[in-house]
Amino acid sequence: MPLVKGTVATKDFYDKLGWRRRDGLLVDHVLFAARDDGPKLRALIVRREATIRSCVGGPGLRFAEFGCGGSPAVFLADLCRTYTAVDFSPTGLAETEKSLKATGVDYEIVEADITGLPMADGIFDVAYSAQAIYHIADAEAQADAFKEIMRVVRPGGRTVFVLANPFPVLFPWRAFRRVLAMTPVVNTLFNKLRATPPLPYLPMPLGWMRRQLQHWGAVSIETYAIPSFWFDQHVSQTSPLTSWMWDGARWLESHWPAVSAYLGCYVIIVVDKPAAQPLASPA
Repeated sequence: MPLVKGTVATKDFYDKLGWRRRDGLLVDHVLFAARDDGPKLRALIVRREATIRSCVGGPGLRFAEFGCGGSPAVFLADLCRTYTAVDFSPTGLAETEKSLKATGVDYEIVEADITGLPMADGIFDVAYSAQAIYHIADAEAQADAFKEIMRVVRPGGRTVFVLANPFPVLFPWRAFRRVLAMTPVVNTLFNKLRATPPLPYLPMPLGWMRRQLQHWGAVSIETYAIPSFWFDQHVSQTSPLTSWMWDGARWLESHWPAVSAYLGCYVIIVVDKPAAQPLASPA
């Protein structure tokens, strides 16, 4: 399958490593998932999945997940009449098919680059894409992915994105590193000094993402996760010195979802298309 504007390095990583299994585990989960699945993290995951479910709605949806990789959102399967799983990694899609088959939902697997979808306009009630678009290494191509995903959602439908906030106020060092990575000239030196990341990572500012999406309908942004993956993997959930951080993250995510979107590392962006004719895409 030829790429349209997607990132070859991302596809190669997931085909050759990320969606392969090591000791029975997907390598992507070994690298990026929390190693200590303790009670505080489990409570946060339950809350986050409930939030996504409330955003998605249903039941009986014509639903599509874009950039599903090898980990489709099976916790949404019961809300769907049909589930279309889209990714450009055949290795990942083989894993996705196993997962969806176990749910009993009527599903379709589509190998495609999300920057150029082989689908007609307006064929889905709800589209969902989680932690995928920021692995496209070019901002223009990310904008194309937004356009394509919004295009295939019907008028009156909804799209839900889970994406990164590149400038989280509660994580100033993380925000500062992102400033360095996005500053011309400085970023060349910064990229030489830092360890090479396992795959491309280009989280765009929240304001930029809002501008891309507001042409399609009403946009709302709230928190998805305050902590980073590094926090999940390295900060103890039981130590008296750090457990309060987990409690604080849960409180902020639960009680101040709009404000804490700017404080933490990951956000939910919901776009509601108007029921009238779809708006034109941004130039």
